[in-house]
Order: sequence, then C-alpha cells, then structure tokens
Amino acid sequence: MKLRVALGAFLLAALAACVSAPAASSGDPVASLDSGLVQGEATGGLLVFKGIPYAASTAGEGRWRAPQPVAKWSGVRMATAFGAACPQPHVGNEPWSQVGPQSEDCLFLNVWAPAELAGSTLPVMVFIHGGSLRAGAAGVPLYDGTKLAERNAVIVTINYRLGRLGFFAHPALTAENADGRLANYGLMDQIAALEWVQRNIARFGGDSKNVTIFGESAGAVSVQALMASPEAGGMFAKAISQSGGGYNITPGLKAGEAAGQQWAAKRGLTAATSEQLRAIPFAEVATADALTGMMVDGKLLKDSPTKAFMAGTQAKVPLMIGGNSWEASLAGINVATARIVVGAAYDELLAGYKALGTRAGGEADLITQSIAIQPSRHLAERQAAIGQPAFAYYFAQQPASERTTKPGSEHGGELSYLFGTRLNAETWDANDERVSDMMGDYWVEFARTGKPEGAGASAWDSVSATSSRYMLFAADGGMREASDLEARTYAAGASTAAKLWGSAQ
Repeated sequence: MKLRVALGAFLLAALAACVSAPAASSGDPVASLDSGLVQGEATGGLLVFKGIPYAASTAGEGRWRAPQPVAKWSGVRMATAFGAACPQPHVGNEPWSQVGPQSEDCLFLNVWAPAELAGSTLPVMVFIHGGSLRAGAAGVPLYDGTKLAERNAVIVTINYRLGRLGFFAHPALTAENADGRLANYGLMDQIAALEWVQRNIARFGGDSKNVTIFGESAGAVSVQALMASPEAGGMFAKAISQSGGGYNITPGLKAGEAAGQQWAAKRGLTAATSEQLRAIPFAEVATADALTGMMVDGKLLKDSPTKAFMAGTQAKVPLMIGGNSWEASLAGINVATARIVVGAAYDELLAGYKALGTRAGGEADLITQSIAIQPSRHLAERQAAIGQPAFAYYFAQQPASERTTKPGSEHGGELSYLFGTRLNAETWDANDERVSDMMGDYWVEFARTGKPEGAGASAWDSVSATSSRYMLFAADGGMREASDLEARTYAAGASTAAKLWGSAQ
C-alpha cells in the first residue's frame, strides 16, 4: 500500500540527502540528481525510484561505444516504472528472464531506500543480474529490493548491454577507438552505473564510500571482472560473487575480432564498416546465437580476471563467494568442462561422488563441485592471501514444493531467498522462511561491516589463505569443514589453475 509522507516531516528527514517531497499533492518523493529531478514513490516505509537513466541511449551512434553521460533534463522526470530491458533473445520462461519491453535505450537503474533514514549514510548494495551476459534485466520481480532495503540498506539494480550489443569486437570498431575502450561494452556500462552511484547515492541516504557489488551467475563473473579491472578501482568497498565459479578463461581481443568478422560475413558484410554494423536492426543483432562474453581488451581487462586473483592484483576488498548444490543444472556446465578442471583425477573423484549416493548423482555432484564450488573456494583463499576477509558458502536449501522434484538447489535457486521474493510457483515452509531471513541478514550485515552476521544465526568464520570452512545454507545449516572428497577436488582444480594462470596451491 502506498505510504503518503507528510511534506514537512519528509523534508526534515531528507534534507541532508537532497531528497524532498514535490509541491504536488501526491506526497511522493523527488530526488535531485546531477542530471535533474526524479520523482519516485513512497511505499511501505521505503522510497522507490525506478527507471533512472544513468547513461545516454546506446541506439544509433551510441551502439558499440562507451556509455556517454545522460543529457540533463528540466522539470521533474517520473521514476515510477522500470526502464526498458536491453535487447536480448527470448531464452525461456524462468523468473529471471521475464524482462518486458526492450530497447537500445536501456541504461537504467532502480533504487530502494528506507524513507525514515534518507538523511543517513547507509550501506549501498548494487546488484548485477545474471543471464549468461545475453539475457536478463534489473526490473524483473525476482530482484525486487524491498526486503533487503527494509534491513536499512540502499539497494540498486542495474541494466547493462547484453549479447552482441554488450560484448562484441570487429576490426572496424577497433580502428575508430584510439582510446582502447573496446569490446566489453556491458562491463563499461556496469562501471558507468557505479560512477553514477558515486555521484548520486547520497541523495538517497547511501554512503558512496561503502558500496557492495553483488551478482549472480554472469553477474558474479562480472563482479570478479570488476575486481580485476583497473577502471573500476575505488568504486566499491566489498564484493559478493554468487554462482560465478572461479576458473573463467577470457579470450583476447583478436579472437573476438575474428568472431565478429565471421558474424558480419554471414550477413554479407565481408569488409564491414562501423556505419554498416550500426545500421543492422537490433533485433538481428541480439539473436539466440549471440553467445558472446568478455574479452581481454587491454584496458578494462588486462588479463583474465582469474589470473588477477592468482597473481594477487585483484581489488583489496572483503569478498563473500559461493555456489549452490545443483549448479550442474546450468546448461553448458558439463562433463567435458569438469574433466578439463580436475584432469586425470576425474575418474577417481567420480567414483567417490557416486559412492555418496545423492539424488543428484555422482556426475552432477562432481560437475557442481569442480566447476562452481571449489573454484569459488580457491578465489576466497586467494583473497585471504592478500590480507582481505573472505567468506565461502554453499547453498543447499530447496523450496518445500521442489524437494521431491529436483535433486538440489539449482543454479539461481538462492535468489528468491536472498531477495525474499517468494515466487508464485514455490511453496515455502518455516525452514525456507528462516533461511531467507538469515541470508538477507548475512548479506546486508556484510555490506554494512565487511563481516556476514545475522540475528540469532551461526557465526560465519572467514577463510584462511590455505583452508576454508564454509557456511551451509540449509535447514540444518551452519559452518562446515570441507570433506576429504571436496579437498581432493579442490586440489585437482587448483593444480589445473596453476598451470593455466600460475598460482600457489
């Protein structure tokens, strides 16, 4: 229900944050940004602003260029509806893919902030959505920031360019970008959103010096990339990586250019100019075959983000990282990839996982551990090795309605718990409610202090540079020691990582 805020009281509470109520009779809040005034809604004790542009449209000449400042506007711009999603193919009917209208004018973000604390300096949490870097949006109901913001934090969710529009290279584009801002346009967008947060979040009661970036799947890979990018330095104070693994090989710009040339050639553009590329309708660019990703461009990414962790050059910030019990549910995470990670130890490890007799089955468990869980642990230990607090987790809670139909918590299964957005298709019991409350408490307290804690919850031990206890999210959760089988899976993967990137095991 919409909460009508008394004009005088609201002005007093919001004065320091430069948020005020409009002169109109609605009583809804207006924030003064560096680009102009925006009017949001006051609802349920929160101030909610949706569809705020943080950069200019990327249509036309803006396509395949670094994000540009949004033009200032006069008057009050309404911020009560989510902005358009960035162009993408339809990839399914999962909650995270319900993105609504799409446009190349898509660089929008959303803010949830406690109304009574608008003049405070609250922790800020910036969420980067998943979707394989080719799908998803900040405005889907799954990512509603209400429950987290009610814990006295400012929550921001962001759009960023996806697929070929977000991660693309071609010699014609390289030739016109002497400044080297190439290929990773979606990552540039994420950095532009963090720059917006630095400039404007105080208007909502947020502390620009206490920003936590958190993301799931491709969003978690983005978190790792931002930790490795010199361009993002100083824009966040803490990081959370959910189901992003840790051994992600990032190709170079030349490989990206070759792939871009091949795609253009299939369209009859064997010697494409940048003008011809930008003239292609976005619906023909953002197609289902656009399985593109980040590239080592030499500016935003000097090398694979994983190599930064192995070399100890990543951002020196507290890190929380982990994955779910059935990450093998994600398409593309398979036996072939697991064999690469654990090498000659695969068959021996598989026998051990089969002996566990879990519902997921030995192969799915080995895939989950080798590709997602143990690489996350490795990054946590590498963060501890540079003197930063690091915390590992393993999420195994399943909604009551899925415990007999799915063998574990699937990829992305933690999101409805974290945001408290119980989905219509899910049935929760008391244990589900408790895990959701605990998870939200841990995440927000980590953003506040750098140490995950929760009211009445188990103490969460940090990881050391050589061993890691982890937090189990389940009905019988709490701190756990890695089993011998998990330790051997870790060692096999760490050996491969050392060969690829050079790392102390």
